[in-house]
Amino acid sequence: MKEGKFYSSKEVCEELQISKSTLFKWEREGLITKVRRDWRGWRLYDERNMEEIKVNIEKQKLAEAGPRTNEILVVDDDTMILQVMSDLLNAAGYQVQTTTTGEDAVKYHMDKKPALTFLDVKLRGRSGIDVFREIKAIDPQATIVILTGYPKIEDTVQVIKEGAYNYLTKPIKSEEMLEMVAEIMGS
Repeated sequence: MKEGKFYSSKEVCEELQISKSTLFKWEREGLITKVRRDWRGWRLYDERNMEEIKVNIEKQKLAEAGPRTNEILVVDDDTMILQVMSDLLNAAGYQVQTTTTGEDAVKYHMDKKPALTFLDVKLRGRSGIDVFREIKAIDPQATIVILTGYPKIEDTVQVIKEGAYNYLTKPIKSEEMLEMVAEIMGS
């Protein structure tokens, strides 16, 4: 697809691999905002439009995918922290998955929709805040608790405003973490 050209609904649906009814439904619901339709067809103004639509498709798939899993995802590049948190949560009766990368965390949210995610702010090679935003973009209902060894009040306030459930400072106090998990999981 090229910039500024008009495309038929059929061409847009083929490009996005969706049905016409889905395309029109998403337009009505405001999921497709930068695509304009008139008697000539659909116009995609630039590649960001395709990316926006693809993100909205992922959001829609997540929304239609059913209930969240019962699992807790822990994301930290420190394997010792992963082991300690995993052991504590398993001992308390929770199902736990762990990963050391933001990419795996995003993929896990797309595939499994965990009930809760603990996400470290400083991941090797990538900001946990960026990973947080990427997860929230594809899974807006995700419950994410930020883990930080360096609590900066501005960053903390910002991620809470952007939808983080809360934050925990390292070293993590096991009682505080388990109370928060019980509150979130309703147990």
